[in-house]
Amino acid sequence: MTNEKDVSRRSVLKGAAVGGVGLAAGAGLLAGCSSKNEDPVTFTVRGTSESGIKIAQAVNDAYTAKTGIKVTQQAVESDPFQNGISQYLQGTPDDVFGWMAGWRTNFRASQGLLHDVSDNIKNLGDQLTSAVIQGATNPEDSKQYIIPTTYYPWGLHYRKSTMQEIGQDPENIATWDDLMKIMEATKKKGLVAYPMGNKGGWEAMGTFDVINARVNGYQYHIDLLNGKAKWSDAKTLETFKHFAMLVPYMNPNKNDIEWDGMRDLLLQKKAGVMMMGSWFANDFLAQSQADYDDLWLVPFPEINPEFKRDSIDAPLDGICVSANGANPEGGAALAEFWGSEEGMVAAQGAGDTSLYVNTKMDTSGYDAFNTQKLAVIAEAKNIMFFLDRDCRNDFAATVVGPAIQNFLKNPADINKITESMDEQWAALPAL
Repeated sequence: MTNEKDVSRRSVLKGAAVGGVGLAAGAGLLAGCSSKNEDPVTFTVRGTSESGIKIAQAVNDAYTAKTGIKVTQQAVESDPFQNGISQYLQGTPDDVFGWMAGWRTNFRASQGLLHDVSDNIKNLGDQLTSAVIQGATNPEDSKQYIIPTTYYPWGLHYRKSTMQEIGQDPENIATWDDLMKIMEATKKKGLVAYPMGNKGGWEAMGTFDVINARVNGYQYHIDLLNGKAKWSDAKTLETFKHFAMLVPYMNPNKNDIEWDGMRDLLLQKKAGVMMMGSWFANDFLAQSQADYDDLWLVPFPEINPEFKRDSIDAPLDGICVSANGANPEGGAALAEFWGSEEGMVAAQGAGDTSLYVNTKMDTSGYDAFNTQKLAVIAEAKNIMFFLDRDCRNDFAATVVGPAIQNFLKNPADINKITESMDEQWAALPAL
């Protein structure tokens, strides 16, 4: 089976978080970005949010200004794009697209669908730490097929003003009992205590991931997603038992709206604490500076004292190049620019609130929310890449996603659901 090497994911992000100091940049970047191939390049923006499109346009425009090479971009809905990525890459794809490190990259690379960007990563020199590069390396051939750009923690997000208005302080959530008390208090105030939008099938995976790690530890997370533990095991059922306790505090249409639906509940002050990756913060800033300043994040609480809060989902995102694109050489040069300090500065100037993996970016200037993101990540000693990046995609997307949707409809069916999951894992073809 093709798996992530069990490198220290904490070192991947810890290396990135140091940032801001770095050694002098190598000269290779300028040569790499000034591609001999001057043909136009096409770029797919994964997601249709106004802020995401604006940020991508800023980086691509900066590349055009630097090289004279035209970049044409299009934005696509994220969920359909990622669910159909293999078919897309086998057709006539754009040259470059935003993507995710981990299984979702390595599997397509092993299928020959992604262009090797190892030389471009070498051109970036010390702008990427060795740990970040390791996190982007395909264990099948020790090459890189994604240029990492950003990372982010998953945690409990909330509006400070909303919590103050209802007399609650999520900073005090240390244990599961603390979380349940805030759930009940928030629900009594007429708000959706734990908003959920799981139409995409992946959104609730973040809650499952963190509860599983809190109950059973990081190694069990890895074992479960790689077939070394069963979904019907008592340990996994204990995870679902805790998950079921959150369902009464969710919005009734949880499987009918996507991630942006629950984001809107939070943005509109109709919700309490939302479990999500912090990448969505750009949408709050696009609304107003006041909305962004009102956003805060805390770690998911401890459940099992043995594991405390020692694990977190904190995936790497980046840029991939299609092997079947019209201009893979030009695409690789653009991807390299995206990973460079120049590219990240262009993104930041367009309102990107992300944590950057590039070591040249000065973290001393991070705002309060980004500083809190770093603190939440730093508390954990184990970094998970998220369920659908730590597990083979033909199981995560087609089995786990629908299974959790069914669980959210009727938690009482969990035994039947997990037994079916085990059967479907056993029926998977060898890789």
